[in-house]
Amino acid sequence: MTEAAPPISLLVVADSDSYLKWAVSRLLEAPSSWRTELLVVRNAVTPSAEQITAAVDGRLEHEPAVVSFDALEARLRAERPDVLLLACRGPLIQLLVEERFGGVPPCKVAVAGIPGIWLPPTELGVTLRASVDMLVVHSVRERAAVATMLPRGRIREVGLASLVDDRAVGGGERPRVIFAPQALVPHDVDHRRALLAGLVAAAHANPQLDWIIKLRGTEGEAQTHAEHASFPALARDIPAAGWPANLRFAHGPLRDYLGDCAGFVTVSSTAALEAIAAGVPVICLDDFGVDAGAINVVFEGSRLFGSLTDLARLGFRDPDPAWCHDNYFHPADESDWIARAEAMARDGGTATLAGYRAPRGGMRGAARRARRRHEALGSADTPLRHLVASTAAGAVRALHRAREGRGA
Repeated sequence: MTEAAPPISLLVVADSDSYLKWAVSRLLEAPSSWRTELLVVRNAVTPSAEQITAAVDGRLEHEPAVVSFDALEARLRAERPDVLLLACRGPLIQLLVEERFGGVPPCKVAVAGIPGIWLPPTELGVTLRASVDMLVVHSVRERAAVATMLPRGRIREVGLASLVDDRAVGGGERPRVIFAPQALVPHDVDHRRALLAGLVAAAHANPQLDWIIKLRGTEGEAQTHAEHASFPALARDIPAAGWPANLRFAHGPLRDYLGDCAGFVTVSSTAALEAIAAGVPVICLDDFGVDAGAINVVFEGSRLFGSLTDLARLGFRDPDPAWCHDNYFHPADESDWIARAEAMARDGGTATLAGYRAPRGGMRGAARRARRRHEALGSADTPLRHLVASTAAGAVRALHRAREGRGA
C-alpha cells in the first residue's frame, strides 16, 4: 500500500497593510490538507491593530501574531517550511533572504508577489525578489509580461492567482459613489488638489447620492507606500461652507461600502477590480494622464476611462468582457500558483542559485545594505536601536568623565 504524502507546510509572512490583505487571500487558497500559518513581522510599516483587523476582515479564525524580525529569522532557522510565502515589500525580502540567509531561502520553495495591479511589471520589483523561486501575478497579461523578464536569480515559475474579492458586499441607507484614493497617484500636489475639487463639484451636483472617500488608514498609520498630500490634509484647505454635506471620509474594508453603489471612481487603484466584481460601474480618471507613472496603462481597452466632467454627469462604465478575461477576471481553474508550489516542494525544492549575485561588498555595498535595512525595518530595527542607545550612553559617560576631569 502506497504511503500518503505528508502534508505541505505553508508559512506566510506579511509586513504591511496591503500585503497582509493579499497574504490572507493567498493563505485561504491553500488546500485544507496543508498546515498553514500567517505571521506579521515588525518593520518600517507595521500595520496597526485596526489595520490588521481590516485586512483580515473576518476571513480567519484568529488574527495573525506580530513578531520581531529577529524572531522570524530564528523561527526559519529552526523550522524549514515547505513553502514560504513572503508577502512583503522588496527591501525586507532582500534583507531576509540575501543578507541573513546568503541568498538561499530557508525553505523548499520561496514565493513572493505584488499585492495589486503590476502592469507593466518593473525591473526593480523583480530584482528585489530575485532570490525567490516563484513570483505570483494576477492576470494573463501580467504573467506574459513578467515571463519576458525572467530568468532573474533563482526565479523559475510565474504562478497565477486571483486578485478579486467577490464576497457579498454591504449596503447603506442611500445610494453612494465611492472614491478610492492612492498614496502615489496622482503624484503632483496640484493634480491631487484638482482631483479633490472635482469630487467636491460632483458631490454638489448630485445631492441625491452620498459621496465617500474611502481611505486605507487613518492619518499617522503606516502604509505600504507613504502618502504625500493626503486628501484629508488637502480637505482642510477647503472652507467649511464649500464642503458638500453629502461628501465624507470613511475607513474599513471596501466591500462594506460597495452595496447600493451608483458608481466607483479612482485613478488606478486595485480597488476598481473589487467594484467590477461587485457589479458596480466604474470610472478610471484619465485627467492626469494614461501612462506607467499613473499605474493605469492596464485599463487601456477596458472602456473604463473617463474624466472629472464625466464623473459629475455620473457617466460610469461597465468593462469590456474580453478585457476582463485577460485582466484579473480569468476563470478560477486557471489560477495555478498553489499547484505549482506543491509540485516544486514535492520535488524537494532547489538549493542552486542560477544567476544569483551576492550583495556587493566594500563601502558602497555596506551603504546600500544599511539603506535597505532602514527601508525594511525602520524603527523596528532592534540592533540599530541598541546601537543608538549604546552610542548615546557612551556619549553621556564621556560627558560625565569630562566634567569630573574639569572638577579635578
